[in-house]
Amino acid sequence: MLTKFLLCLFLGLLMNYAVSDVSARIVQRIVGGHLAQPGRFKHQVSLEGWHERSCALHFCGCSILDERHILTAAHCVAEHSSFNFVAITIVAGTTDLRNKSSGIYRDVDRIYLPPTYFLNAPHEENDDIALLRLRRPLPLGTDERVRAVNLPKFDQYKPPAKRLATMSGFGTYSQDKRGGQVVFGKMSPRLKYIIGRINESNDPPCTEKQVCVQTVTDKGPCKVRRSNLFIFLILMEFEFNANNSFEFKGDSGGPLTDESTNTLIGVGSEKTRELCGTVTKYTRVSEYLDFINKAMAGKLEYNKKLFTYIEYKDFKHEGIIEQVQHCHQIAEEEE
Repeated sequence: MLTKFLLCLFLGLLMNYAVSDVSARIVQRIVGGHLAQPGRFKHQVSLEGWHERSCALHFCGCSILDERHILTAAHCVAEHSSFNFVAITIVAGTTDLRNKSSGIYRDVDRIYLPPTYFLNAPHEENDDIALLRLRRPLPLGTDERVRAVNLPKFDQYKPPAKRLATMSGFGTYSQDKRGGQVVFGKMSPRLKYIIGRINESNDPPCTEKQVCVQTVTDKGPCKVRRSNLFIFLILMEFEFNANNSFEFKGDSGGPLTDESTNTLIGVGSEKTRELCGTVTKYTRVSEYLDFINKAMAGKLEYNKKLFTYIEYKDFKHEGIIEQVQHCHQIAEEEE
C-alpha cells in the first residue's frame, strides 16, 4: 500500500513539474518568437501612420535596401484599409517602438508597385511586393543603428533549396490554450524574431514566386512528448502551444533573412493556417529583381490604371510620428 502511495506521489509531482515547466515556456512565447537584441536586425523597419491623429500605429514591416529605398509587401500600402493613413512614415534603427529617441524617422514620398499587381486580389495570386522611396536618405554608413540588407541573386532560394532563415517583426499573437487556435492580440512594440526552414513544406503549396517557411524550435515544429505515456495526454496540449510560434499580424511586408550572408529572401505575404505547424508564405525577392532595380533607378513610368506608383507630395509627418506616443503604449495606459 505504501509503495503504491509513494509511486502515485512521485508520478503526481513529476506531472506537476512537467506542466509547470511547459507553462513557463508558454509565458515566454505568448506573443511568439524571441526578443531581438539591438543591432541584430539593422535592416528591419516599421511602417507607421498617424492613427486618428492621436498615436503612431505600426501596421507593417519592411527592409532597408539603400539610403533611399525600402522593400515591403504591396498589400501593406495598396489595399483600401491601408489608405486610411494617407501619409506613411518609416521608423528604422530601433527594437522598441515606444522609445521615440531610439528610432530614425523618414517620410515615404513614392510607392512603386509591379504593373501586374491587382488591388485587393488574393495574395497568393498576386505580385505582393512594393518598393518605397524615402523623402530624405537614411544615414547608412554614419549611424550604427541602421544597415542595408543584401539583395539575393536571380532565382536564389528557389525550391528545392532548403535552409534555416529568420523571420523578424513587430507583430504578435496569443493563443487559446484549450484549442491551439490563434487569438488576435495587440501588436508588439518590441522587435521579435523566429527561426524557420524554407522550402521544407509545401502543404498548402507555395507558388513559384513565393517561398514557404515552417517554424522550428529546439524540439522541432509541433513536437509533443511521447516518451512517457503517463504524461503524454496532459502535456500534448501545452506542447502544441509552446512550440507554435510563427509570423503573423503586423509582420506583413517584413523580412525573411538569411543571416549568414545578410541576404533578403522574402517579404511577408500571408500565413496559411491558424494551427500548430503553420506555414508562412513570403514573396520571394529573387523573382522580382528586375522590378526592384528599375524602381530604384526611377525607370518605372507612371501608369494611373495599373498603379505603377503612388506619390505623396505635400506632407511632413516624420516629426509628428517621432513625437506622439506609440498606440500600444496608449492602450496599456487605458487598461
